[in-house]
Parts: sequence; C-alpha cells; structure tokens
Amino acid sequence: MAMSERIQELREHMERHHAETWPVLSRLTSDNMGMLVYDGEGGSWTVKDILGHLADAERGVLGQAQRLVNGKQTVPPDFDLARWNRSAVRKASDVSMDELLGRITTAHRASLDFLASLDDAQLDLVGRHSSGEMFSTEGFLRRIVNHRAGHVADIQAALQR
Repeated sequence: MAMSERIQELREHMERHHAETWPVLSRLTSDNMGMLVYDGEGGSWTVKDILGHLADAERGVLGQAQRLVNGKQTVPPDFDLARWNRSAVRKASDVSMDELLGRITTAHRASLDFLASLDDAQLDLVGRHSSGEMFSTEGFLRRIVNHRAGHVADIQAALQR
C-alpha cells in the first residue's frame, strides 16, 4: 500500500524530531544521570528520571494510539497521569541508561511501523490521552515526538548550566 502524502509528512516529522533529539540522548554519560533537571511541585527529576519517563511514555502513548485504532478504550476514565509518571520513574531507577535508550529506540521504531500500517481515515480517529486531552491518532503520534523534544530541550538546558 502506498503511503499517502499526509502519512509521509507525519513520518518525516517523526523522523526529523528523532534525528534532532537522539544525538543529545545518545551522548549522555553515566556522569550526567544524577544531574537535576526539574525541581518543583512535581518533585525533583534527574536526567536518569527523564530517560525512564521517556522510555515509558513513548511506549505508553503509542499503546494508547494503537488501542484507539483498534476501537478500544485508550486509558481508564480514572487514569492518574501524575501517579503513573511517578511510578514509571521509580520503576526505571534500577534500569541501566543503555537499556532505557534502547527502549526509546524500540518505541520510536514501533511508532513508525504503526504509522505505516494506517490510512488517512485512521489518523482522524479521536480518543482520550492519558492527560485527559482528546487527540486524534495523528495527535497521539505528534505528542510522542513533541513530548520528547520538550524534555530533551530541558536536559540540554541543564547540561549547559
């Protein structure tokens, strides 16, 4: 099946964001892992915490998009994103940096494979994101890359402090 222009544009967007963010992530060292990036109401998050969060979130948001396309509930009505994120970061604390980076790479490839399986009509299906916002399938895929870009910019800023 030939890819529509819309799907091709979205694929290029996803690949471009990956190409912009991956060099930052792949150059991180074990010395960077304990560096504080966020310290506020949501708690303190280090570079390692953010890697754990991204590894979980990219797989999780893809799962929401897949459930949407398959006609299933994307997340339970009482889903608590803050609680989920705290738990995911805690669970990732014992996982190596290389394993977390591998999970991010795997999720990126899976997102591209998922996109290749879609048609334009499926991109327009709408469901509830874990944040409570309503997104189209396309919106879920854009959220994955934009979410990563935001966190990577914050990591870059912390590394430059």
